[in-house]
Amino acid sequence: MTDLKLELYAWCFLAGVLGIAFHLVAIKIPAMKKRAKVANEPFDFRKYLKDDIAAILTSVLTVLIALIVLDEALSIKPAIQPYLKAAFVFVGYTGSSILIALLGTAQNKIDKIVDTKTDIADKK
Repeated sequence: MTDLKLELYAWCFLAGVLGIAFHLVAIKIPAMKKRAKVANEPFDFRKYLKDDIAAILTSVLTVLIALIVLDEALSIKPAIQPYLKAAFVFVGYTGSSILIALLGTAQNKIDKIVDTKTDIADKK
């Protein structure tokens, strides 16, 4: 086991969580606001969190899993240590993006509203 300082683990965890937050704030929430506007529905941040909390928590678990296997990765390739924080931002961001796409329910709910309203408009 590589002797990693607790501080490095903490920085990597923070970098991963910030990657998740960046995805949510810069990409997902603006997209959800846009979709809600198309559906003529108000965007409710608390409702969004309630709908996608499982996907967001799973994203955090992905970062934690990466932390758990970090010593093994470093034993194979110690040269990556200077790039770990950047790698954890990437893990957080992409993990969040993929998991919210797979597990998120908020987007599906808005899409159903749009489909229903479209169907109603088409029948008129």
